[in-house]
Amino acid sequence: MSDGHGEPNQHRKESVATANVPSDSPVTDPGHARSSNSEGTAAKFEGQRGKSGALKKSARYRSRSLSASSADSYSSTSYTGSSSDEEEGVQPHEKAIASGQANPPYCVRNVEQHAFGRREIEIAEQEMPGIMALRARAKDDKPLKDAKIVGCTHINAQTAVLIETLAALGATVRWAACNIYSTQNEVAAALAHAGFAIFAWRGESEEAFWWCIDQCCTPTTNWQPNMILDDGGDATHLMLKKHPAAFKQIKGIVEESVTGVHRLYQLSKAGKLCVPAMNVNDSVTKTKFDNLYSCRFYWERANPSRDNRQKRSTGNWLTSDQHS
Repeated sequence: MSDGHGEPNQHRKESVATANVPSDSPVTDPGHARSSNSEGTAAKFEGQRGKSGALKKSARYRSRSLSASSADSYSSTSYTGSSSDEEEGVQPHEKAIASGQANPPYCVRNVEQHAFGRREIEIAEQEMPGIMALRARAKDDKPLKDAKIVGCTHINAQTAVLIETLAALGATVRWAACNIYSTQNEVAAALAHAGFAIFAWRGESEEAFWWCIDQCCTPTTNWQPNMILDDGGDATHLMLKKHPAAFKQIKGIVEESVTGVHRLYQLSKAGKLCVPAMNVNDSVTKTKFDNLYSCRFYWERANPSRDNRQKRSTGNWLTSDQHS
């Protein structure tokens, strides 16, 4: 839940569990090594410290090894380590601000990763025949013409299929991430390369998180949002607080999470929800399928089973996206 002052939900700011990296502190006490006046003990201490440091360095850069083969891989599981290591400690939006770009067309970690991200999206399209059939059937009619959608969700290959479908049906979109750790940088790069206004990267700071959402919500001469597709209620919250006049022009809100729906109910009870809102979280497919199997999926990630090998190696559940 938000604390009501624009702070993101606490559970989504929690860092992912880190690798079990050996400590820099060696087994041999350095004080004891000095007092023993033994060259052998000192040498052992130095050797252990060097080995520990090497192990830590190896763990820190372990994920980089995946990037070497990523260009030739068609796996549906994206690598996540290389993009955030290019300029450690530098947030992409800082470079945009420093260059004087008040309203950049997009802001991602590294747009040069678009080729790998495009492969991810193409694989996801094969696993989502329902939405692809809808795209093919309705793309000529443009039922979403004049729709200007602010999106704030996880940005992965499946979301990319949705974004490109909305655009094919006539909508204009601007998209940010609802979680600072969940963005697939390669997919975000592919969307940006295709001309979409994407503001997201893995490992956003809290400042960057709100900056990205604000880039999507702020009205400009060429951008007057009239719909919100939200996950967690952060885009709705920011637009209501920072752009109340523009919020009144919103024609509808779609919210897909328990947290976001709860925040909408609070706004409604307080008489502040002046636009229609749709509670997708309580739909049958969400409550009976997604909520149930997502919990099982993440539990199995922490408690691996035999069937979990398939999910880890391919990124697919046994049901696949075709049945969702």
